[in-house]
Amino acid sequence: IPELGGKINSLKDLRTGREWLWSNPRLSFKPLRNADSYITEADTGGWDECFPTVAPCVYPSPPWAGTALQDHGELWSQAAQLDIIENQNQITLRARWQGCALPYVFERTVTLTAASADLHIEYRVENQTNTPINFIWSAHPLLAIEPGMALLLPASARFNRSISIPEGLIAQDSDLLYPPSLSLPANEIDLTSLPDASAAVAFKLWSDPLSEGRAALRAQDGEFRMHWNPNQLPGIGIWLNLGAWSGDDGHPHYNLGLEPCIGAQDSLEEAITKHNQFTTLAPNSARTWQLEIQLTNQ
Repeated sequence: IPELGGKINSLKDLRTGREWLWSNPRLSFKPLRNADSYITEADTGGWDECFPTVAPCVYPSPPWAGTALQDHGELWSQAAQLDIIENQNQITLRARWQGCALPYVFERTVTLTAASADLHIEYRVENQTNTPINFIWSAHPLLAIEPGMALLLPASARFNRSISIPEGLIAQDSDLLYPPSLSLPANEIDLTSLPDASAAVAFKLWSDPLSEGRAALRAQDGEFRMHWNPNQLPGIGIWLNLGAWSGDDGHPHYNLGLEPCIGAQDSLEEAITKHNQFTTLAPNSARTWQLEIQLTNQ
């Protein structure tokens, strides 16, 4: 939907009827401005792109030091230019955004091939100036989950805690395995398969650089699989909300953000000044990376 910042609002397996993307039942679609709140106005579900930051912050490097960067980046709040390219066997959707706070062009090209359950996504960001631009990026698909699903990640992956609800749910800050150990006074939650919304817990984790670029969500009738080159795209973020949080103070949501990413999450400012995990785009240059999505049916 180009008018909604290029949001992808549906990814359905027509063989099973399963809709893999979560949709917010209480927020309607509407065009937004960069002065609007993502949490209260744009958190409608589906798939957004977060660039050049995820959390709101100020850009810390000259010549744009002190420039405010909005929550979830600045792509969701502007209409994307969309080109649709069709031939006999493929449809390609190319969305293009012009940077607001920083001088860049961001492109996402999605290709679907006939008789295939694969989705090929290619990203390209171009620096339009003679000055380096620092950035982090995260895909932001919110997946529709149900009890009994399994989240599959590389055994070698190690994670950092960003936030947990309730506070203190995950005692360790870093070097976490998935699933993490949850500290609850009343009961123990086993995350080898997803519990229902009565668990009332949520957390955001982000990984150290990965040696394997893969993640999957397994249901009884199929899997949502992601594959990527970890040399291009080194990390993944996980936002698992099991009935603990909503941005509008309404009934808490039940969803999963499975989010391949570049750089430490979620603030570009902290990625540069605290973690030293970010990417620098050289003057008048471009960078590309790819992401493969596969839907399986069982």
